Amino acid sequence: MRRIILEVSLSIIMSFFIGYIMLILMGYDANIVFSIVIREGLSNPTYLMIRSTPLILTALAFSIPSLVGVFNIGGEGQFYLGALASLLIAYVTGNPLLSMLIGMAAGGLLSALIALIKVKRGVNEVVTSIMFNWMIYFSLLYLISTYLFDPLMPYQSVSVPKAARIDYLRIQSLSIPIIFPIAVLTSLAMYFLIYHSALGYRMRVVGISPRTARYAGFNPESSIIVSMIIGGAMSGLGGSLLILGHTHAIDSTMSGLYGMGFAGIGAGLLGRNNPIGIILSSIFLSMLLIGGEAAELRARVPTELADALIGMIVIVLSVPYLVRILRVRR
Repeated sequence: MRRIILEVSLSIIMSFFIGYIMLILMGYDANIVFSIVIREGLSNPTYLMIRSTPLILTALAFSIPSLVGVFNIGGEGQFYLGALASLLIAYVTGNPLLSMLIGMAAGGLLSALIALIKVKRGVNEVVTSIMFNWMIYFSLLYLISTYLFDPLMPYQSVSVPKAARIDYLRIQSLSIPIIFPIAVLTSLAMYFLIYHSALGYRMRVVGISPRTARYAGFNPESSIIVSMIIGGAMSGLGGSLLILGHTHAIDSTMSGLYGMGFAGIGAGLLGRNNPIGIILSSIFLSMLLIGGEAAELRARVPTELADALIGMIVIVLSVPYLVRILRVRR
């Protein structure tokens, strides 16, 4: 754990240093830009928690299958499907708990389909995930613009009724969105599942060595399917919480949902696929994204600044893996 903390800390420092040099070369005052990013990123704790919530869950969607050796980049589509299913159930029943469960089930079913195609037909999960992501994206756009639009506001879907919305917990002057503790508690539950249960032990053994897992009597195929179902359910829950606790509708351009699944991959890698680390990395990356938006407005820096910093963090994080691979081969 100490080595992981050291690697992550060094990667963040190095990425900020590279970003600092880039800003200077582009003619910006790097001190002002980074002060804006950090100050504005932390200035509104409530919004920071809202932005962190879907990242925590989409990061789990990537990281849990990753422990089994499966590269699930279908969190984007699973996130969309969970949001859509929760919106429909909430609109019909007005029950937030049922909406969350159906959202999780929708994401899990889609992920299970990807896993079954991999296990039964040998199709790489990256290929099927990308295909499903775009299929669901355009299908959702069609449904919103054709059947599910709000007659009074046709640029968005029908809204979640007030009875089904997840509210805020107010402690003195701080307003805590309840969706955030739900995401944190879910991540902690996943930590205990992975590191303190027989199911988690089997998944980790399969990820380290499928041959050893078979020798021990474990079935790698079933572990792949189970890990993907859990991961998909996490992403579906992320879409559900965002709809029920923040946006309350899906706009006709999908701007409120787009990119959350892919951003979760960065949060998962930064958190070293550890559910506790994912909570911290999601908050950190959300701070960067919020601060990057503020820096764009106040310092006129490119909109891609935060994305570039996140990308550099991921690249630097991969260096220790590369060193280990070269060391093993040598």
